[in-house]
Amino acid sequence: MISSAYTYYLSTYGGQQVSKYDTHKKSELRNVYNNMLKVNRKSPLYKLLDTENVQKYAIDLKESARSLKNVASSLTDINGSISGFLRKKAVSGNTAIVEAKYIGEEEGTDEAEQLEVKVNSLASSQLNEGNYLNPSGRNLSKGEYFFDMNIGEYTYEFSFSVREDDDNNSIQEKLIRLFNRANIGVTAGKATDENGNQAISIESNSTGASGSSDGLIFSIVENEKSDGKVVAALGLNNIKQKPSNANFSINGVEHTASANTFSVKHQYQLTLKNISLPDEPVKVGVKQDIDSILENVNELISSYNNMVDLALKKSTVVGDGSRLISDINNVARYYKNNLESAGFKVEDDGHVAVEDSLLIQAAGEGTLSDSLEKLNSFKRAVVAKADDISINPMKYVNKKLISYPHPTRNFTNPYVSSIYSGMMFNGYV
Repeated sequence: MISSAYTYYLSTYGGQQVSKYDTHKKSELRNVYNNMLKVNRKSPLYKLLDTENVQKYAIDLKESARSLKNVASSLTDINGSISGFLRKKAVSGNTAIVEAKYIGEEEGTDEAEQLEVKVNSLASSQLNEGNYLNPSGRNLSKGEYFFDMNIGEYTYEFSFSVREDDDNNSIQEKLIRLFNRANIGVTAGKATDENGNQAISIESNSTGASGSSDGLIFSIVENEKSDGKVVAALGLNNIKQKPSNANFSINGVEHTASANTFSVKHQYQLTLKNISLPDEPVKVGVKQDIDSILENVNELISSYNNMVDLALKKSTVVGDGSRLISDINNVARYYKNNLESAGFKVEDDGHVAVEDSLLIQAAGEGTLSDSLEKLNSFKRAVVAKADDISINPMKYVNKKLISYPHPTRNFTNPYVSSIYSGMMFNGYV
């Protein structure tokens, strides 16, 4: 029986991604174990009915409760306040010039600093553009060719061959494939002029001037093993655009950066998109993101409704339906008035629906915190019930009572319900 329970667990839930909330301190695990001992000490001896389906149902209950607890944990800060539902969003006064993303701490009351950003120039990549050649002609004779590309402290050797039937087009295509397959930080392509002549273009993936004397990100030079001057013939080292750093100011203080995306004070990630208009700096600040708040609220309610669905779907077949549904519904009914005044609807079957429009209206009226506080109270009660289900899911399955424990001399047996509560033998896994 134990083996089949573990097999179902591993085949159904074993491939799920582990959340950081599935890791625990020793003290937390000890507390779970002690709770199991208490439950089993008072548990009567019973026989399971419809054993195989009961096993699956108990494990489904435990996993549904675990999922609900993980969602609730992700929306809970260290103080248990409503800030777990809140998400801050960076706002740019002109996204065509500066895009902003908030990367600071969600918890706490510290406000992010307001910024005024002026973009003087953008960071640029290095672009080499070769000689424009007649695609049907051939500027290299048959033979083996070598050249080197220097990038930072590294030198990469390239080699290719030219056959008798090759023309400039096929030679250029061959080199473009060489550059792109090398995956060393450049991307090659082809440019065409008004006369139909073609040239190889090579652009660095990174931006900003390097630390070398010339500031170049890469250079292409002849290799002494080559039979001909391939770099000169194709113009591989013709520099069309030198790399440059971004130049900008934040709150009047000038800065430079090698990339157009960077972080500021561990609060913002800024992406420079264009040059600022004269005397018009872009203002960047933070506001509460109502979309993120709605997403978090809906995630919690959806996880709760999944447990209600499980109770309604399976309890009539293998479970003590009246007890499980009653326990879950009692939580929703107890908080029904508060939830419905906060923008939620409690259905007769225990499901809870989110009225997004009412939450958005509350945000506009400045009463969203009151609504989230009421939801937070419901969340704490739901987590307490999920804890109860996780510790002893066998309470909600069909079973036949054999005998009650001795009222004065009983003993603990941690493996009665623990088979289904998550404790697994090391020898099996």
